[in-house]
Amino acid sequence: MDQPVRALAGYRRLTLAPGQAQRVTVDLDAWALSSWDPERHAWVLGTGRREVFAGRSSRDLPLRSKVVVGSR
Repeated sequence: MDQPVRALAGYRRLTLAPGQAQRVTVDLDAWALSSWDPERHAWVLGTGRREVFAGRSSRDLPLRSKVVVGSR
């Protein structure tokens, strides 16, 4: 099944002072990684390799990592 090229799966708002660093965790559930399958009439978890981006906005995403999403 086709997956969106990019989709907002989670976010966390925080304010940092200049030079300040903070570790941030954004929890994602299976629904956030699912897409509507019109043939099944259901939400389906998209499995396989994904690239996760993080940044200040959709146009400023300097952080990225690759993950593998599997089904149970």
